[in-house]
Amino acid sequence: MKKLIPLFLALALLASFCGSAFAEAESEEAQFNAIIGADTEASSEMTDILKDVPYLDDGSEDHMVDLFGTQTAEEPMPVIIEVHGGGYIGGTKEINTDHAAFYAENGYVVVAPNYTHLPQADFKTVEQELFTCYHWVAEHAEEYHFDLNRVAISGDSAGGYYVLMTAALMTNESLRDYFEVELPGFDFKAYILTCPGTDLIALRDALGQKGPAGYTAGRIGEEILNNDDLMSHCDLYSVIDVETYPYVYLITTPGDTTTGPETLKFDEFLTENGVAHELHSYEDEGSGLVHVFNITKMQYPESQKANEDIITYLDGILK
Repeated sequence: MKKLIPLFLALALLASFCGSAFAEAESEEAQFNAIIGADTEASSEMTDILKDVPYLDDGSEDHMVDLFGTQTAEEPMPVIIEVHGGGYIGGTKEINTDHAAFYAENGYVVVAPNYTHLPQADFKTVEQELFTCYHWVAEHAEEYHFDLNRVAISGDSAGGYYVLMTAALMTNESLRDYFEVELPGFDFKAYILTCPGTDLIALRDALGQKGPAGYTAGRIGEEILNNDDLMSHCDLYSVIDVETYPYVYLITTPGDTTTGPETLKFDEFLTENGVAHELHSYEDEGSGLVHVFNITKMQYPESQKANEDIITYLDGILK
């Protein structure tokens, strides 16, 4: 019997370790889901929504869009493409339903696409999917009342990164050759970025660390993040042509500990290189502002102000 005691102790220790490791992993996932707003439920009463329209006809949920305002439109309307966030490894277009509806309620038609999560794809593949969506918009302009002379794109968190890469690709032919994408037949007149991810190299450096960044990096994996050729073409600081990079509209808040420091670093980079842009930082007036506050917590007064400011900016360009 005495010989069995060490075995029982070893099994008990193993069970304790596995239990704590599982709880820690579960806690990291819960923390991640809270950050990206995975539990956000749509509350808009808007009914003019076409759900799950394929932009790539392969049956994949990752290749579908939701359309807002297209059924009641009677003439070509200004368009906003709304790219959701999710830390590159999660999120869906449904998280942004209320924000897309808000755009539509203010006189725009909205296209909200899904895309494949990493590591099932990589950054290059996701950009190819988004450009497929942009081409779909061009091809279906008459059917859905898209005015191709008035198109803007909006993205938050990881979606903000993909929008910034879109901006780089629109003006950089050699980069388009690497990504194997073609111009969609229209220009984006405005780029709206809410709490965008901007620093993939810092994300790669988080491999093996604890916390949200480490969790995200670990889920993306070394195969992608340590691919030097891929990363050299996906690092915004390496690929932005400061002479042709377009005007961008950045939104952040001091309470955004997820990508707030990245946004401020990117703002400094754009300023130092003379790239025209705006940075709007919203102070917390008691609501408890955090990452992508104006997407997932639209009821906050600060969020309402941020979103109204976006509309004022877009109206000045597109209407």
